[in-house]
Amino acid sequence: MESEVRKLLDKAEKLVEECVNCSSEDCDECEEAERLLDEIREKVQSIQDKKVARRLTVVLDDLENKLENKLG
Repeated sequence: MESEVRKLLDKAEKLVEECVNCSSEDCDECEEAERLLDEIREKVQSIQDKKVARRLTVVLDDLENKLENKLG
């Protein structure tokens, strides 16, 4: 599960970067990034190892903050 979440986080990071660099707030990348981050959050919550979950949550929170700053 952890490796799957890490792969999704990598994908989400690329989408968030594309969204941040997009000139409009209606980018497909922004919407896709939001959906992917929600999916990742659900997966992280199901990880039994709390240390791993916390580490992944830090990365997830950072990406969500970047996206939120872009979208306002």
